[in-house]
Amino acid sequence: MNASPKISVIVPVYKVEPYLPQCIDSILVQTFADFELLLIDDGSPDRCGEICDEYARKDERVRVFHQKNAGVSVARNKGLAEARGEYVVFVDSDDYVLPEYIQDLYGEFPDGEKSGVVIETVVKLYPGELMKPCSLPHLNLSSKDKYRILTELADKNIGYPHSKLYCMDIIRRYQITFLPTVSLLEDLFFLLDYILQADFVLVRNVANYVYRVGHLTTALSMSDKPLAEEYRVFQNYYHRILHYQQEYGLPSTEFKRTFGELKIFFHRILLSLYTCGHFQKKSYKERKLFLKELVTIYPDWIQKEFAPDYLADRIARFLLSHRFYLCFDLWMRCLLTINFQYMFGTRNV
Repeated sequence: MNASPKISVIVPVYKVEPYLPQCIDSILVQTFADFELLLIDDGSPDRCGEICDEYARKDERVRVFHQKNAGVSVARNKGLAEARGEYVVFVDSDDYVLPEYIQDLYGEFPDGEKSGVVIETVVKLYPGELMKPCSLPHLNLSSKDKYRILTELADKNIGYPHSKLYCMDIIRRYQITFLPTVSLLEDLFFLLDYILQADFVLVRNVANYVYRVGHLTTALSMSDKPLAEEYRVFQNYYHRILHYQQEYGLPSTEFKRTFGELKIFFHRILLSLYTCGHFQKKSYKERKLFLKELVTIYPDWIQKEFAPDYLADRIARFLLSHRFYLCFDLWMRCLLTINFQYMFGTRNV
């Protein structure tokens, strides 16, 4: 195996035994030959670890790392730490790629350049073998306008780690990693942190990646994650938006689309505070303290950018923004008690 391959392909592996062989096979038949494949077994309880080892014995390009289960971000960070390539691409172990996946990504990179990122799109594969391509505009963004990734494309399926070619030099120089403390948007945070250090961003409407969609869930579904984690997701997204806004001297109006996405995660915080499991563990005093923290830290966001769609939610926003904490608490409890059908954009069941 080439000790210094051009590209490292990183695949975190966990509980995907039915899909893993197809994923690995699709990578090993790439038209671009100068790559290594890093399979990170994140303590998978099925036969995934054995399958990885079997492929490593048959193909010298495959390197396998086994670790205790620590989450996909830790697994991807392990891959980055072990990567030998000049560039890196990611593949999720329940997906698969077309033979030109690596070649098309690498082929878009300008000769001699190592300081940017190439972004392509995906084909979504739904149950029943229904395939639906996603589209992206053709963009060549320089260091002066690469903020458009956040202001124009944040809602265009670009937040995934795959379908991108990253430069390892930038990742190592600026110590860019995936956040292990969140399990939502960690891929988008990685991309946004990377783009701040990149000289250019190339966006292409090319789909060589088949993204398997199982049971559809959205950020609008009733939250079942710990409140602290939901809060961290919002905080990380909010502060990255502010960073871009300050870095490029942009008005808030430029981030209208992005704030619309951020609203979803503010919804999730409030829902998490009042969902059954978390609600039973917290007293009103604890809920009030948390609500006061939200209003104190994010008063401008709540008053200027947080715009719920439904009347019940607009009432909740009024009560929260005016610091009527007891009234807000009673209103939220009432809505949940009567199993209100629409609450912060989601059907409450």
